[in-house]
Amino acid sequence: MDRTGTTAAGPWLDRAVDADTHEMVPFHLWAQEFGESVAETMAPFAASPRFTDNGVNSIVRPDIVADDVPMTSEVVWTMKGAGAPAAIDMGRRTELMDLMGVDRALMFPSFGLIGMRLAASPELAGPAFALDITAADARRIGVEVMEAANDWAARVTGETGGRRLRPVAVMLLESADRMTAQLARLIEQGIRAIWIPAASPPADTSPADPALDAFWRMAADADVAVTLHVGSDFSFAASTRWSANVPAFATPKASVEFPVGPYTGATVNFASENYLAAMVLGGVFERVPNLRFGVIEIGAGWFGPLAERLDMWAGELHKALRGVLSMRPSEYLARNVRVTPLNFEPIDRYFERYPDLADCYCFSTDYPHLEGGAAIKAQNLATLGPLGADVAEKYFVRNGEWLCP
Repeated sequence: MDRTGTTAAGPWLDRAVDADTHEMVPFHLWAQEFGESVAETMAPFAASPRFTDNGVNSIVRPDIVADDVPMTSEVVWTMKGAGAPAAIDMGRRTELMDLMGVDRALMFPSFGLIGMRLAASPELAGPAFALDITAADARRIGVEVMEAANDWAARVTGETGGRRLRPVAVMLLESADRMTAQLARLIEQGIRAIWIPAASPPADTSPADPALDAFWRMAADADVAVTLHVGSDFSFAASTRWSANVPAFATPKASVEFPVGPYTGATVNFASENYLAAMVLGGVFERVPNLRFGVIEIGAGWFGPLAERLDMWAGELHKALRGVLSMRPSEYLARNVRVTPLNFEPIDRYFERYPDLADCYCFSTDYPHLEGGAAIKAQNLATLGPLGADVAEKYFVRNGEWLCP
């Protein structure tokens, strides 16, 4: 038996790649970690029920005085929230990873996620955060939060070396020139992965516009993974009335990141599917074949059907794509894109149904967020065990290495 409590599938089990983790600094420590100015700006948010009434996922936690919970193999797989070990002090994160059998991990921001939601969807900020705030103020505050989060990510990257733990920077893609300039600065600071909003087109144009190829190529040549992550996709629909006035569609107070009910859970992938469809059919991965792209915490059940649908339309309208694509769309997805299933998904079925996409599904814990589930490594290993060690090694190690080379 190994440390996950399941039968060991191979010597690779202790070098997993975790494609989705987070910092979870509680509100009263924001000034210490992200700066006094931005913490003061965010002070009104501390009273929002979106931050205070989320149980384990609450980030208003004045009871936490230090990141000092002792680490054990049981604690690291079961304890969640801002009080979990290494949720705040990134100096402890590699010890946590050792106990989890994780060699490398992407670390998305929780603080920066708030900024992304404010800046990428300012018109939804009021209802999303239960605050009286204008779209203009939401946008301004969101950008300030994102900049502070990126400064923190650069600092942590420098302090930890940036190989095993890889803080993800957040970006708004407002113009091609600003995109490339900001990415160049982040690369210079050692950043190895970026998160871009899924619900809005970059630089007010299609992501497949050749004018953006310099941006995609800069990321690819620097081995910087470009990711979409849940949190910037809820404004994809032009109207919020699709789920209005339906009690069954009410979203529980799960977290600022993932306030999902039956309707939003079933449609949260639409923005990412749209983004990938444009990139694949528009030839981005043909022109930039080494671009590393991840779609994180959106689920994975939609990915195989998307591949089938893109192949069908590319075959039916092949004349329109002559000179644009040299492979089937599903082959670009298999080569360039990685996705992370949610903790309750039947990942074994995805490997069985879509063998051509076996390189795409990646292990993730969402640590220390509640949505990641308890003992998720053991759960995933038990599910994939019948498919053999090669499939399990792909899922836990080799597939994620594309995002964390």
